[in-house]
Amino acid sequence: MHIVIYRITGQQGVVRVPDWVCRECDLTVRAVSRAVQEAGLSDETTIDVRPWLMHLGEAWRAGAHHPPAVLLDGALYSQEVVPDVKELRDRLIQDQRASHDVMGRASE
Repeated sequence: MHIVIYRITGQQGVVRVPDWVCRECDLTVRAVSRAVQEAGLSDETTIDVRPWLMHLGEAWRAGAHHPPAVLLDGALYSQEVVPDVKELRDRLIQDQRASHDVMGRASE
């Protein structure tokens, strides 16, 4: 699984945006990391934290109009809010099972 988090804080090209601008950005990174760990998918999951302004076109094409935004395998999962850890964990487990089911059927 590939997770992308777009955040507005931190280094945005030549400008550094202070954390107080978006407290939810840091909380989102922590929540996603925790959900992946609780789902037991740390070895199978890549988390990319990207500066929203530097990837604006890419973010907008994915529907990520308001940071922080979270994409799961390219699909928008959340934006403007910190995702609930338990809900995200359950979604990750569900997506992982579905992925294994599809791959299992493809090999039959």
